[in-house]
Amino acid sequence: MALRIPHRRRRRLTRPSLVVQVLAVNTALIAATVLAASVAANLNPGPADDQRRFLVLIAAILATVLVNGFVLRRRFAPLEQLISTMERVGGADSRTRPRLPAAETEEVARLNHAFERMLDRLEEQRARTASAVLRAQESERARIARDLHDEANQALTGVLLRLQATALDAPPELQEELRETQRAATQAIEELLGLARELRPAALDDHGLAAALKTKVAEFARQTGVAADLDVAGADLDALAPEQQIVVYRVVQESLSNVAQHADAGHVQVALARDGGATVARISDDGRGLPRGAAPGGHGLLGMRERAALAGGSLAVRSAPRGGTTVELRLEAAS
Repeated sequence: MALRIPHRRRRRLTRPSLVVQVLAVNTALIAATVLAASVAANLNPGPADDQRRFLVLIAAILATVLVNGFVLRRRFAPLEQLISTMERVGGADSRTRPRLPAAETEEVARLNHAFERMLDRLEEQRARTASAVLRAQESERARIARDLHDEANQALTGVLLRLQATALDAPPELQEELRETQRAATQAIEELLGLARELRPAALDDHGLAAALKTKVAEFARQTGVAADLDVAGADLDALAPEQQIVVYRVVQESLSNVAQHADAGHVQVALARDGGATVARISDDGRGLPRGAAPGGHGLLGMRERAALAGGSLAVRSAPRGGTTVELRLEAAS
């Protein structure tokens, strides 16, 4: 089946470039001028002398067109480079500024300045959008955590109290079954509270990132039996925006979850430090490493990379079979 191109698109693809259009106009003007001059000079292509003169004129026209084309291409080259740069911006990293061509004319300089202003506005809009997305995600997590704590947990607590009251007057043959049901309800309450803390840890809001990380690492070591250390002495956490602090916590949280589920590690190191104008968080373990050929989006890596990108940072994962894994989050200081 033939590919159909809309009429507007087809017309755009076949339209000649600006250089070709200007060169064609110049060629027509040169040819017309030379023809008018030859007519005014009463040149006749019949005689040999006039024929040689016509050949000289034709050669002059060709040379003039070639020089004109060369000069036009040189003068239009910065404009073409700027167009190519603008076309590449959409597929590149929005945080990386493209290199603009040298402005040899006032028009190209104005285009460069206009393009840079547009990139500034796009970057500002991207930062606002990313911040809004992160705030919306955390707001939804906080709402779900409150619902679990206030509604589901209270409902289960009411069921547990009813079971306790029923067990007091129950026949002896039912009391053991009721006590087992009470234990199941108590376990469900504890799991709900744990899930609520995972969704939105109170320490992050009440005491800050350092305290939240300390609580999280200690809880991880207690639950898994894996030795875990936290080092934030070299980091300036106040330089991070609130959304960036949330991203740091979520990356550490997801990385520790991966270690618990997949790594079979004996030790984990969580460290935050300054590197120039950036804050770097590294989560390293001595486990089995990622399996060979593991999917890039597996083990929650895709979600972590998306969070890092929303906060204006980057995430790198280094792993080798039987060599452990290191997750590195790099965030530039908030402006």
